[in-house]
Amino acid sequence: MSSAPEALAIGVDIGGTTIKLGVVDLVKGKVLRESSLTTPNATARDTAAMLARHINVLIHQYPDITSIGIGVPGAMNMERNLVQNPPNFPKWGVEPFADYVQEAVPISEFVIMENDAKAAAIAEQKFGAAKDENFFLLATLGTGIGGAIIADGKIFRGAFGGAGEFGHIMINYEGPDSLSGIKGCLEAYLGQKYLSTRTIEKIRASKKPSALRSFLPSGNLEPKDIYEAAQAGDGFAKEILTEAGMILGIGFASVATLLDIRLFIVSGGVAQAGDLLLNPAREALKKNVLEHQRDSVEIRESKLGTKAGIIGAALLTSS
Repeated sequence: MSSAPEALAIGVDIGGTTIKLGVVDLVKGKVLRESSLTTPNATARDTAAMLARHINVLIHQYPDITSIGIGVPGAMNMERNLVQNPPNFPKWGVEPFADYVQEAVPISEFVIMENDAKAAAIAEQKFGAAKDENFFLLATLGTGIGGAIIADGKIFRGAFGGAGEFGHIMINYEGPDSLSGIKGCLEAYLGQKYLSTRTIEKIRASKKPSALRSFLPSGNLEPKDIYEAAQAGDGFAKEILTEAGMILGIGFASVATLLDIRLFIVSGGVAQAGDLLLNPAREALKKNVLEHQRDSVEIRESKLGTKAGIIGAALLTSS
C-alpha cells in the first residue's frame, strides 16, 4: 500500500465506552480537530455506519483528507483485515470492520485498521514516552486492558497476529470472571467497570470512612472518582489504587521475566491516576522480577495521554 500523499489523516480510536476520532498532523503528531461519540451496543456494521457519519463531518471540514486509520479493540489476524470477537463488544464476531467503514465513507482513498493498543504504541514510539525505543510493552488501561509489544523497533504480532493481549494474562486462576472467559486475568481487576465494581464491593464490606461511600446508593462509580478522592487525601481510595498498581506491576513483572522487556508504557483513562497507581506498580515490578533485571525495569506514563490512540491510528495511513 502506498503512503497517503497528504500530511493529514483521520485517526479513530474505538474504546469500550467512547469512540474518539480526529484530524491528525502526521508530521507533528498533533490532533488538530477532535470529536467523540458514545460506543453503541451494536453490531460491527451498525457501529461502522454511526462512525462514518462523524467521519464525514471531519472530511467536510478537511476535504483533502482521503485516508482513515482505525484502532479497534480485540485480536486481529495477521493480514489486519479482520478483528476477532472483541470481549467487550458482545454483538461483534469476526469482522472486516475497516471494509464496513470504507463502504460508508465512499470518498476515502483507503481505510486501514490495527489493534487499538498497537496503534497507541506506534504513536508513543514516534512522538511520546517511548520515542526511539526499540523494546517495550504498552498497556492501555480503559474499559478493557489492551497491550502491544514492540521488539526490535517493530510490533511483535506472534504466529497468528494476536500477540500482546496483556489484559488477558491470568494472575489468579480462582479470581473473578471477565468477559474474555479467562478467570482472574488482569482485565478482571483493572478494567474500568471491574475496578469500579470491586471498589463498591470493598466499600460495602469495610467500615472505613471514605468520600466514595456517597456512590453506594447509585453504584455509579467511575475510576476518575477514585483517583480524585485519593488526590484529595481519601485513605480508602489510596488503598484501592495501591492494590490496583500492585496488580499491574505483577503483570508487568511476568512480561519482563518471560520476554526480558524492561520498559513499560501505561496509557488510557485509568492511567490518569498517575503516580497514585504507578508508584505501587513500580514497586511491585522491581520486587517480582529476577535480580539482574531490577535496576533496569521502568514504568513510564504516556506522554500523549488519551490522544495516543487517535494519533497512532492516523499514523497507520503513512506506513
